[in-house]
Amino acid sequence: MKALSKIPVPWTWYLGIMGMIVMSIVAALAMLKYFPNEMPTQVNSGLFALGGSYSPPMSSQTLIARVVAGAVLVLAISLGTSTLISYRSENLAADHPHASAIQLARRWSFLNNVQSCLGWFSFFLAAVLTISALRVNGPGPVSAFEMAAYVVSIAVLAWVFVISLRRGQLEIDRAIPIREDDSALKWGIIYHNVSDPRVFIELDDGQTTVINMARPASWGLLGLMILPAVVIVGIIIYGS
Repeated sequence: MKALSKIPVPWTWYLGIMGMIVMSIVAALAMLKYFPNEMPTQVNSGLFALGGSYSPPMSSQTLIARVVAGAVLVLAISLGTSTLISYRSENLAADHPHASAIQLARRWSFLNNVQSCLGWFSFFLAAVLTISALRVNGPGPVSAFEMAAYVVSIAVLAWVFVISLRRGQLEIDRAIPIREDDSALKWGIIYHNVSDPRVFIELDDGQTTVINMARPASWGLLGLMILPAVVIVGIIIYGS
């Protein structure tokens, strides 16, 4: 059997994120001149007299950390995942010595599908997080409508990512159809059986329940599982 090629890491997208991080640092440093070095004495004392609080001017290190946190986190996770996919794709035959040629081809195609979508998704997610971080930590006010627009953008981006994975999987099914003697449990953890109308499947061991990724409802469920995690990460970054 011909050896499967190594799936390359989409460096173009990740280098774009690195450039975005550098540009955001430059923008953050440029914003510092719009922050006052210190509050006037009469205003400062008045705030304390009224029982209020006063936050000292933001340091350059704090501002940079807040601005680049989201993009750096996205880059670390996505680049690590892509590197792992690239490594696993080259060693599929060795890792699965008993798998048939059809099974290995489908596994490789699945990894390639994820790799091709992960690059652009990470880039645009980092872009949204960077722009929102610059606005939130900038000197100007940010409206609730603008904040809602950032959250909606992340949700739409996550949905497009899931849809792209779904379409890629359908292309794989058409190009490399599942044979009758191949197990419906693919890659060891994902159940994908077009002829099975069920969404939740109990495996033969009687202890494991999986979802059928051939059903549209399963992809919707996956999207609902991803969305809260994205929102929580956004809240943590914006609130830091």
